[in-house]
Amino acid sequence: MMSLIRESEINSRTNVLWMWNEKVQEFPPFMPDGKPWPKISVVTPSFNQGKYIEETIRSVIMQGYPNLEYIIIDGGSTDNTVDIIKKYQNYITYWISEKDKGQTHAINKGFDKASGEILAYINSDDVYMPYTFRLVAELFKKFKIHWLTGIQSRLVEHNVISPKRDAVKLFNQYLYKNGYHVGSLFGWNQQCSTFWSSELFFKVGRRFDEKFNHAMDIDMWIRMSNFSELISVEAILALMRLHPDQKSRNINIAEIEINRKSDAYRLSNYALRKTVFHLYKVPLIRKFLKLFWCRGDGKYIIWNARNSEWEMATGYVRV
Repeated sequence: MMSLIRESEINSRTNVLWMWNEKVQEFPPFMPDGKPWPKISVVTPSFNQGKYIEETIRSVIMQGYPNLEYIIIDGGSTDNTVDIIKKYQNYITYWISEKDKGQTHAINKGFDKASGEILAYINSDDVYMPYTFRLVAELFKKFKIHWLTGIQSRLVEHNVISPKRDAVKLFNQYLYKNGYHVGSLFGWNQQCSTFWSSELFFKVGRRFDEKFNHAMDIDMWIRMSNFSELISVEAILALMRLHPDQKSRNINIAEIEINRKSDAYRLSNYALRKTVFHLYKVPLIRKFLKLFWCRGDGKYIIWNARNSEWEMATGYVRV
């Protein structure tokens, strides 16, 4: 991997992130139980993100995960994106650069090529943490889960990692499938930090709805919640980069779109959902709602320092 970048180039960078290390991380050939590592398929949709995509690519391939399928779908970029992709093409399973119908279409094109047991997509300006794939694989196998997300975290000025302070950390299946896990209510999970099984993806049709330009992930999460509970892990899995050209900079756009276009739940119920959300903040009413409507509990995975292992716990969705 040293041939991918000159040492002088590494040392000249003022903002050095982990993915600019010289060597691919060492990785055990088998899982702790002696079984092969499950195949993880990652899709990156891209268009004119040459300023950031190299860090995205390196955050994927430098992990050294032994059973990785990495797919990049570029929409015909006119900047230096394609040159960067070509630089790493020996480490990319499949890539193409051609005009498409937008980000959601590109994501679907990527998953049409994916064959992994565990799936995810990361945009061409976001990055994974160095341990992400190993941790995700181990948690999927240990707890037999189908849907996992991490702590919402951002990459801000000078490459500082900033966890989102007010982000939701627990998710309730009933609340999610009935439209309560949106930004203005109980909150949603961070896209780049979310992984799911191919089995779950098959149940929802293996397609993101291309009528969405901003909320394709939220619509997918709502559909997935009909079949599986979203489990959160108290660990940072990925970083969403905040920058002036970021498509999702205004989070209100996604919520407006999901409320206008989603077929996953009845949009006429939004006023009711908003009312219930505010009522849930009142302790006495919350107690009543827990007894007769929804307990609001969710499962999460936490590190047990005493036993030196990850364990499953149950808590309540924060309001």
